[in-house]
Amino acid sequence: QFDFRTMNVKFQAKVESEKNNMSFGGSMRIIKDRTIWLSLSAIVGIEAFRVYISPDSVKMINRLNKTYFKGDYQLINEILRTPFDFDMLQALVTGNDFSYYENNIFKVGEDAKAYKISTPGRKKLKNYVANQSDMDRVLVQDLWISPDNYKIIRQQIKEISKENSKLVVDYSAFVAFDNQFLAHQIDVSVEAEQKMKVIIDFEKVTVDEEITVPFMIPENYVPMDQQQKN
Repeated sequence: QFDFRTMNVKFQAKVESEKNNMSFGGSMRIIKDRTIWLSLSAIVGIEAFRVYISPDSVKMINRLNKTYFKGDYQLINEILRTPFDFDMLQALVTGNDFSYYENNIFKVGEDAKAYKISTPGRKKLKNYVANQSDMDRVLVQDLWISPDNYKIIRQQIKEISKENSKLVVDYSAFVAFDNQFLAHQIDVSVEAEQKMKVIIDFEKVTVDEEITVPFMIPENYVPMDQQQKN
């Protein structure tokens, strides 16, 4: 597992979908177990979106049309077609395994040049279940582990209740940080009714420095759902 207190990342990303393709740059700041903060720019130097993710909420401002979103994880789950919570998102971007799920039902084998760890049904630990939907969520998860550095190089995740959709995450271009390794390229493939691929390249990463996560909704911005009604 990649252990850290804070992370500050500059990155470039591409999104490829059946409808359109787009590229953008951005910054990501993480205060471990507390906040994931994103600033996304379609044009260099001009922020288009800012996102603030905490364990219990998701907030976003769209500077292009002066709208904002305040709510739960429904927005992220609709984009990725997979139900995520804060811990799962934090684990995915840092290349770690999920912290608050069962870890006693894995099956271990070998697949090509990697160790493969599989689970037929992984549930959230009862101590961390917030509501019935957490209890009902059962993941089918496969992990591929590098024999060189014992890092996760691929994750495949799907819900038992959703046979036709899954998420595949590949990690590569590992860089050492004080005897730890962090992937600097993350490829995310969403396989559902509408397929999507996200390619993320970390350009600069600093760890355990003091960071800020500013987020304020301007008074003249309107809720996204209100704009859609208008």
